[in-house]
Amino acid sequence: MKLSYLDFFGLNEDPFQTSPSTKYFYSSQEHQECLARILLTLELNNGLFVAIGDAGTGKTSLASLVMRDLLQDDNTILALIRQPRARSEFAFLQKLNDSFGVIVSGVGRRSTLMLENSLFNFIQEKALEENKRLVLIVDEAQEMTPTQLLRIRELLNLETESRKLINMIFFGQLEFLNKIRSKRFKNFRQRVAMSYVLNPLNLKDTGELIKYRLKMAGSDGTGISYTEDAIQVIHKESKGLPRDICKLGAAGLLAAFASQTNVIDADTIKVEAQSMPIR
Repeated sequence: MKLSYLDFFGLNEDPFQTSPSTKYFYSSQEHQECLARILLTLELNNGLFVAIGDAGTGKTSLASLVMRDLLQDDNTILALIRQPRARSEFAFLQKLNDSFGVIVSGVGRRSTLMLENSLFNFIQEKALEENKRLVLIVDEAQEMTPTQLLRIRELLNLETESRKLINMIFFGQLEFLNKIRSKRFKNFRQRVAMSYVLNPLNLKDTGELIKYRLKMAGSDGTGISYTEDAIQVIHKESKGLPRDICKLGAAGLLAAFASQTNVIDADTIKVEAQSMPIR
């Protein structure tokens, strides 16, 4: 009887699932450095941290890791916006209020001013009266409009002599960095306390990522073998992007299962890479 895919390789789970998971997140030196700077920004209450990286560099997974740690702190009020794009200024302010769980007071039709006041009052009450740490995490920050960035700048202006009343962590693609470098966003750029650019993984980390994922999925290290040449091809074809490394790793594993072998070599990866939608 033919073994199932997972049983054949001695796995408990799919090692190359692409959904953000702190369990399967391989923290390279790049990610560790970025995380250390994020935590320092939060510890010092310095305001805004910006993490920049190409699509697939692990920004969303890193955001999930930060969230996991912050959720364990009872003194932290955490808000998350995964898609900041909004059809209007009103809708964006509504999204900000909703992310913090702010109950907008007043009767009748809501206005932009009402939403703004409710959010400002909430931040001041929690930060000053209850001494809470407020953190806003925004993913896909490159989608933010000039009006939205203006609103963010206004929130960052809420401060005492010693600290910001709200801290923010933005994760965005390279175009966000280019956007805020323009003269138009000089005032916003001055609010950035610290930043980091996530680079693709090197060859060594590419191999380590694959090993780590296999181990987390239950491999004992004997049921699957990616040859050194295969790792080199994966690194070259993926350009070191974790998301594409996982896609090629998964494709190689499926091809090996179809051939009933536990060795994934360079030729297998080359064949799979030709038919995959990666750069």
